[in-house]
Amino acid sequence: MRIEAELDEIHAERLLRLQQTLQKPMAEIVAEAIDALNDATLAHQETHGEQILRIMNEEGLIGCMEGDGNLSVDYKKYLWDSET
Repeated sequence: MRIEAELDEIHAERLLRLQQTLQKPMAEIVAEAIDALNDATLAHQETHGEQILRIMNEEGLIGCMEGDGNLSVDYKKYLWDSET
């Protein structure tokens, strides 16, 4: 794929400096930058539910209660010690 981009002076200098430092073709440098950004983005995409589950696991809250596993159905029995 051919891409044409206009960079501001600062980013153009950084890109040229990277090319000189790494001694690689410009296409490789851009491809590596895209890969790095893609990896970083994918690594931080955690849903809200996954984040809560991870935190609860880290804090030892998952599996810390005893019961029959039907707490969503018979929670009143455990919270208020009644059969309703």
